[in-house]
Formats: sequence, structure tokens, C-alpha cells
Amino acid sequence: MLQRGLRWLVGCRHAAPLLRALAGHQAPAWTPVQPISVSSSKHTQSDKKDYSLPNTSWSPRMVALYNELMEKTADGLWTRIPGYWRSVHILKEASLARIAEVVPVQTTEDGSRLFLRIAEVQGLEGLGFEHAIFHNDSEKKCVCLFQPGPLLEGLPGIIHGGALGTMIDTTLFMTAYLSANAVFTGTMTITFKSPITLGSVVRLEARITGTEGRKVFLSCEAQSSDKSTLYAEASAIFFQMK
Repeated sequence: MLQRGLRWLVGCRHAAPLLRALAGHQAPAWTPVQPISVSSSKHTQSDKKDYSLPNTSWSPRMVALYNELMEKTADGLWTRIPGYWRSVHILKEASLARIAEVVPVQTTEDGSRLFLRIAEVQGLEGLGFEHAIFHNDSEKKCVCLFQPGPLLEGLPGIIHGGALGTMIDTTLFMTAYLSANAVFTGTMTITFKSPITLGSVVRLEARITGTEGRKVFLSCEAQSSDKSTLYAEASAIFFQMK
């Protein structure tokens, strides 16, 4: 299948820029580092494990960007969103009750987990969706730091497009929910611009661009950590609960 995919890529009229980009990618410097803490009243661990806190699999660049965003939480404009095992620990009780009117909601501990936590294995970190999300309510946007692990591979050494799509959808959802109480994805369109090397740090930024009745319109960009490379851009419509 990979050979067929590569033959198709070579014959595609858009292949040349992508192949040049793939050829130019170097193996990531994936050096484990000790987590760096920034003092903040919001940076506390709850009784549920928070998987969005720094761990030893995070690269120095991931930790540095995390600390920069943590410093912005000091004035209250930005808030770090905890990364729990299940969405029932993130959503408000009122939201869960209203969602349950539309679809079945399972709140008991039955072994279910968020798809983003599918690669979390006790004692092992950095295999899948290492990420942290920060929300700015006044600007109605979220910034997500994302470090893709080796279980998210598509082409050799490159992140699978579906994994990036999942992270874009998550960033859009958190923005829509926290800023406009919208929880249901209506449409989402993604345009992929450049491949992403496993272990790289991706910076996603989503914002609300407008509303119309129950519809909430959003946009999202996935960029390199220094914002020099655009990996993907997306637009979406989410729906507020009735």
C-alpha cells in the first residue's frame, strides 16, 4: 500500500513541493528533559491525574513554549485546560445533562477513555498525543502545544494526517465549548500544507470567527513552534446546545 501511495504521489502535480519538504526533514532531536515548573495558582494537580502537565518525554522546545504560556496565566487572561482521562471530567455537569438529552452519556468508570489518551500506558509517556491547551476567553481562542509520538506515524517518520486532524478537531472543540458553549461538530474542512516530523512541536491556534443562531464558526492553524511553517489550516462550524 505504501508503494502504491508513493507512486501516486510521484505522479501528482502537487507532488514536487511535498517531496522536497519530505526530503528536507531531519530526524527530530528527541531528548527527554526534566519538567520545568512555573509558579501559578492555576498550575495545580487535581485529584484526577492531569496528563497535560510536562513529563520527561517532552522536548526542550515543548517545555519552553509551555512555560511561556503558563506565565501568561498569571494575569487571568489565559487559563490552562487540564487534560483528563475522560471528557466527563472536563465538561460541566449542566453540559453533560443537556448532551444526554441528545445522545447517551456514560459517566461510570467502565474503562472508557478519550481517544487522545489511547496511547497512555502506565509508566510510558510520549507515545501518542502529548499536548497542552490554553484558553483565552476575552479573545475567544485556544492555543494547543502538540508533540506527536511514534504511535502516530503515517508515512515513515511523518505524522498521520488523521492524527493531526484529531488534534485540530480537539483544539476547535475546546475553543467552541469554552467560549460559546458549543459541543457538536457540524462541519470541518482541513487543508494540509506541509508534512510534520514525529517528535516535532506543533502550535495550533483556533479562534471563533463568527456566530449565526446556534452555529459557531471557527478557524484553526497548525504551525511549527516558531510559526515559520504552516502545516495545515482548517475551518469549522460547531453547534450550541438547545
